[in-house]
Amino acid sequence: MSGAGHTSNLGQAPAGAWHPANAPDCVGWTSAKTVRIATAARPFRTELGGSVGPVDVEYETYGELSAARDNVVLIAHALSGDAHVAGWDMNAKQTGRLWRMKKPGWWDAVVGPGKAIDTRKYFVVCANVLGGCCGATGPSSPNPFTGKPYSLQFPMVTVGDWVKQQAALLDELGIERLHAVVGGSLGGQQAIEWAMSRPDRVDRCIVLAATPRLSTQGLAFNAIGRRSIINDPDFNNGEYYGSAPPSSGLAAARMLAHITYLSEAGMREKFGRRAKDDICPGCGFGIEFEVESYLDRQGRSFVERFDANSYLYITRAMDYYDAAEKWGGGSLEEAASRVSSRVMAVSFDSDWLYPPEGMKEFAQALVRNGKPVTYINVPSRYGHDAFLVETETVSRLLRDFLSAENGGSSIWGVRPARRETAPAPQPPPSPATVAREDNPPAFTSNGFLRWQDKVIIDEIPEGASVLDLGCGGGKLLSAISASKGARGQGVEIDIRAALDCVRRNAPVFHGDIENGLAGFPDDSFDYVVLEETLQTLRRPGEALRQMLRIGRRGIVSFPNFANYRVVHDLMTSGRMPVGGALPYQWHETPNIHLFTLNDFRDWAARSNVRIVKGYALVAEGVVRKLSPSDNMYAEEILVVVEKTGSAPEYSI
Repeated sequence: MSGAGHTSNLGQAPAGAWHPANAPDCVGWTSAKTVRIATAARPFRTELGGSVGPVDVEYETYGELSAARDNVVLIAHALSGDAHVAGWDMNAKQTGRLWRMKKPGWWDAVVGPGKAIDTRKYFVVCANVLGGCCGATGPSSPNPFTGKPYSLQFPMVTVGDWVKQQAALLDELGIERLHAVVGGSLGGQQAIEWAMSRPDRVDRCIVLAATPRLSTQGLAFNAIGRRSIINDPDFNNGEYYGSAPPSSGLAAARMLAHITYLSEAGMREKFGRRAKDDICPGCGFGIEFEVESYLDRQGRSFVERFDANSYLYITRAMDYYDAAEKWGGGSLEEAASRVSSRVMAVSFDSDWLYPPEGMKEFAQALVRNGKPVTYINVPSRYGHDAFLVETETVSRLLRDFLSAENGGSSIWGVRPARRETAPAPQPPPSPATVAREDNPPAFTSNGFLRWQDKVIIDEIPEGASVLDLGCGGGKLLSAISASKGARGQGVEIDIRAALDCVRRNAPVFHGDIENGLAGFPDDSFDYVVLEETLQTLRRPGEALRQMLRIGRRGIVSFPNFANYRVVHDLMTSGRMPVGGALPYQWHETPNIHLFTLNDFRDWAARSNVRIVKGYALVAEGVVRKLSPSDNMYAEEILVVVEKTGSAPEYSI
């Protein structure tokens, strides 16, 4: 099949009254296509040594393939998902998939015209997985040698097999490279596998609510679910086709799995201990609580659309996947070294199926390899299902990450951003007193440039690597990257600011400076910036030590609490001063450590830290080279520091 001029599989709208499929932000009526990627003569070889053929794969596409074939977004679906991502299936009745008549594709809120994955810009592809039951060859498919369903004679499949299958489909469509691969849950593991197994074919990798391997707890839940199916009297060793399927076992497996998709807080909020209207305490063991009723509905509806054998195969593939073992000999850091795409890893703090710690470990492994990575841990009460439910946040992340220039600005170490959005910086502040009106800020976009920003930008050499601790919304990091071609990485604890970083195409590690720096290796950055953050930390000394462990040089700025204006206001009013570098009332200030220039100098001397350069803000718009008297006169201080070495000490 040629991919030339390939368009989406959108069908014609059935005649009749208005339908949601006709909404302007919906992809409309869809009709799946099928491609044969293997034959009996040339079977599909699985990673575990099996083979199967023919192999047919059902897939859906949305949008139009660009002439350069560079706008492809591959979506990998989760365990119970399928290729029907968005829109309304016009063939649902004919194919017996009646459940699709009631609702659109499983990610319709995210995929469509003007939505996060905008089908006016991207050509979206999603395929059913090998071993499944929704349109790809699997246990329920006829075995060409017997004419009967494969049942448990179907070969074991892996996440790697699914990626191989998807790659074969793309080859059939004439698509060599992906603008992005996106996946949540088990689909997220497929995205990781894409980035590691075929790094030359992926520009962006977006992993949602997944980890490089399933936790021990996840293995346990899957084991119980499979046992429920196998122990169902109707299972018959998988040979139930043409007779009653193991509905009770499959329903129980789904009920158990669905508990892992939620969170305790979410379940408490949604159901509490509320009873059904017809509760009868002491009458027996029927469904009496709302949560029981909910799980029962989930189990029964799942049985209508899923095959029990496919559930066994897919959950076992989930169990088997271990990116560290497969690609790094047990080392996730080694496995991550294979990745060349830009990565956004998104976890959800209430997810206990794929806990945030696993995603954070993946992101840290990328950081240790010098890979630009954005890691966001989204607060949510929805547990694992949050990647489907937190539509607003997920959409924002997807839209911003996907829409950044290919290769990004030089923050990704590829090329500088266009100078129209960030003009080149002006010369650095003179050691002499400098008036603001005579030296306007180099970056005036949104009025963000402070005097420290201008000094920091000038201090960073061309092509340096920069870690910005407490990077806020990424304004400074983006400016450094745009002007200096720097490879940048930010760390920020505030989720709203971290989301702004994604919008600015600034890779950010969403985490706590005081507890989240262990994953950064020694001397992995040329410069580490700690701007107006030191005084807000509980353990500033430890943060400084970590900064100089990670970076060859540090740039630190902080308010000087010995400034004569502060002292005067305190002595005359008897109250904490408000204004200038200290704009907060005492009860809302983030500043928990009050220290002076002399305090910092003393700490540096005791810690074998050398002050290389220094600047002082002595009045509004007036910056000068740091001098001993600035313990009294400076409102704010900026120093460049390094571990004791050969550089001459800066005399103050």
